Amino acid sequence: MDTVVEGIVLKETPYSETSKVIQILTKEYGLISVLAKGALSPKSNLRALSLPFLYAKFNISYKKDKLSILKSGMPIILYGTKVHNIEFYAYISYLCELSYKVLLENNDKDIFKILINGLNKMCDGLDYNVIKNIIEFKYLHYLGIDPDLSICHKCLCEKEPYAIDGKIGGFVCSECYTNEREVPSNFKKILERFMNVNIDEINEIKLSKENAKIVNEFLREYYSSFSAIYLNSEKFLLPYE
Repeated sequence: MDTVVEGIVLKETPYSETSKVIQILTKEYGLISVLAKGALSPKSNLRALSLPFLYAKFNISYKKDKLSILKSGMPIILYGTKVHNIEFYAYISYLCELSYKVLLENNDKDIFKILINGLNKMCDGLDYNVIKNIIEFKYLHYLGIDPDLSICHKCLCEKEPYAIDGKIGGFVCSECYTNEREVPSNFKKILERFMNVNIDEINEIKLSKENAKIVNEFLREYYSSFSAIYLNSEKFLLPYE
C-alpha cells in the first residue's frame, strides 16, 4: 500500500553494499522499518531522505509488520543541523536512541508527539537536560515502570519525603533515612510536574540548578535499576554541572 507518513529517522543500518534500512518513528504507525534502496550511493535521491534525525514526509510502500520501501519524500527538519553545537547533537542522539529502545518495548504512537515536541523545545533554546528529563519521565509509563511517589520505599508507608534514591525507586522518609540524597519539601511536586506537564505547553523553565541535578541523578539511577535499557549515546552527554 502506497502512502505518505510523517516521521523522524531514529536509526540507520547498512543493507547490502548500496542500501540501508532506516527506523522511522511515524505519527501514523509508530515505529516502522523502511528499506532505502541505493541510499548509500552518493547519487541516490534517497540518500538525503535516510539521514539520522531527519524529520520529513516519506512516500513509502507500507507493509504492516514487514519491511516497507522508501520511494520518495519531502524533508522538513534535519534536527542534527538545526542548532550548530555538539551538545545539542549529543542530546538528539541520546533521545532518538532512547525513543527507539522504548518503542521496541511499546510501539505506542503517542511517543512520536513526546519526542518531536521535546526536540522542538530544545531548538527553541529551552534547557536541554530538563527537556531530556521530562521525556525520560514520560517514557517510564510506556515501559510500565512508573515510580511510586506516594510512599517511603523503605517502610512502604505514606510519609512526607525527606530524601530520594533512584536505586530503590523513590522517596525515603526521615525515619528511614540513612545516607540518601536529601530533597527540599516541595520536591514531590517538582517530580509530579515532570511527569504530568504537556511539553508543547512549556514556554520557560524555572528550576534551580541544584534541583535539576537531583532530578537528573534520580532518573539515571532509576533507569539503571528498573529498566533493561542501556544507551551507547549516554557517554557523550556532558556531566551535569
